[in-house]
Amino acid sequence: MKKEKITAENDFNATMPVANQQKRSKKRAVGRALLAVGLAIVFFGMGALVFWLSLDSEMRSLIKVKDTIDRRYYQEIEDEKFYGAVFSAINNEVLDRYSCYMTTDEYAASNSDMAGERSGLGIVFSTQAEDGSQQLAVIRVCGNSPAEQAGLRAGDYVVGFGKDQTALKDSVAFDELSAFLETCKTGENFFIKVRTGAADKVLTIAKAEYVENHVFYRSATSAFGFTGADATVKTAVGEPLTCLDEETAYIRLRQFGGKAVEEFEQAMEIFRSEKKKNLVLDLRDNGGGYLDVMQEIAGFFCKNTSGKPVVAIADYGEKQEKFHAKRNVYDEYFQADSRICILANGNTASASESLMGCMIDYGATKYADVCLTEWDGVAKTYGKGIMQATYYLGLKKDALKLTTAEIKWPSGNSIHARGVLSTDGTKTVKGEGLDETELVHAIEALFQ
Repeated sequence: MKKEKITAENDFNATMPVANQQKRSKKRAVGRALLAVGLAIVFFGMGALVFWLSLDSEMRSLIKVKDTIDRRYYQEIEDEKFYGAVFSAINNEVLDRYSCYMTTDEYAASNSDMAGERSGLGIVFSTQAEDGSQQLAVIRVCGNSPAEQAGLRAGDYVVGFGKDQTALKDSVAFDELSAFLETCKTGENFFIKVRTGAADKVLTIAKAEYVENHVFYRSATSAFGFTGADATVKTAVGEPLTCLDEETAYIRLRQFGGKAVEEFEQAMEIFRSEKKKNLVLDLRDNGGGYLDVMQEIAGFFCKNTSGKPVVAIADYGEKQEKFHAKRNVYDEYFQADSRICILANGNTASASESLMGCMIDYGATKYADVCLTEWDGVAKTYGKGIMQATYYLGLKKDALKLTTAEIKWPSGNSIHARGVLSTDGTKTVKGEGLDETELVHAIEALFQ
C-alpha cells in the first residue's frame, strides 16, 4: 500500500496537475520579468541620475539649451546644423590646427587618403605663371595614376582638351579644365594636348580610382615606380637621373602611408641589385603620415646600432614612450663609407623630420649632407614635432583626432616649431618651381 501510494502521488504530480503547474510557473516567470524590468528602470534611472550629476554645469546647460531650442524655438533647427556649429567651434576655436572632430564621411575620407586611395587624374598644377598669366603647368604627377599611365610628366604644360581628338579646345585656364572634367565620367576616355618644350602631343586619358605609389627609384641608368591595384608591382616609370654617378641611387618617398613600406623595400632591393653604394633620399613635400610606417623605413638607416634602436620618443608631459625600429638592416644595404644625403623643403614635416632625426642621430647622414630648398629667402623644414592620435567614437563611425604628445629625436632633440634650418650646416638650393630642375641643382650642390 505504501508503494502504491507513492506511485499514485508520483503519477498524479506527473499527469493531472501539469496545466495548473505551468500556470503557476508562468505567473512566477512574469512576476520575475516584471521585477527585473522594474529593477532595470530603477537602476537605469539611478544610473542616468548619477551620469547627469557627473556632468559639469556647462555640459548640463548645453543639453538644456538643445532641449529648449527643440521644444520652444519658433523655427526648426536640424540636429545636424546644431551639432555642426558646436563641432565647428571645437575645431576652429578650441583645438590646435592638427586636431579636429571628424564626421563619418570625413573620417572615411581621411582613412582613404592615408591608404593612398585616390580618384581622378592624378595631376598637380601650377595655375599662375610668374608674370601673373594663367597656365596649366604640371608640377607633379601622382604615381600609378591615370596621368602617369597616359605619359604625362612633371614639367609638361596642358594647353588643350576635349572629347574629340580632332577638335580640341585650346585653353590654359584651370576653371575651364575643371568645368570640362565635370562632364567626363569615370572611365570615359577624353584627350588632352600637352606641350613638352616646343613640341605638342595629344594624350588619351580617363578619370579612374587608383592607389597612389609613394616611392620612386632612379639611378643614372634606370627608373622605377610601382603600379597595379595596390601600387606594389615594380614597373619602369619615368627617366633615369643622369646627373647621378655610377655609385649613387635616388629614392623619393612622398608619404608615410599607403603601401610605402612594401614599395620602399622593393626600391632598396633594386639599390642592392644594382650594387649602389650611396643614396639620395628625397623627402621634399613629404608631410608625414603614420609613425609605424616610419618605424619600418627607419630600420634601413640605423647605422652603428644593434637590435631595434629607438627611432622616436613621444613626450606626453608626465611620461615618455619610446618607439623602436621594426628592423635593423643598415649593414645589409650600405657600406661603412656609404654616403646618404637628404633633400628637404618647407613642406617636409612630421614623420619625415623624425626620420631625418633618426638618421642624423645614428650617423647615417649629417647636416652637411642635407640640402634644403630655399623659398622667399628661407631654407628650412616645416618644424612639426608633435603627434596626433585618432580616437574612433563608434556610434556614428565618427572620430576625434587629437594632438597627444611632442615627438623627439632619439637623442631627445625637438625640432617642433623650429625645423631643420640652413644654419644647422645644411646645403641650400633655390626653389626652381620645376621639380626636375631643382632636383638636379640640389644633387649638384651635394656632390660638387
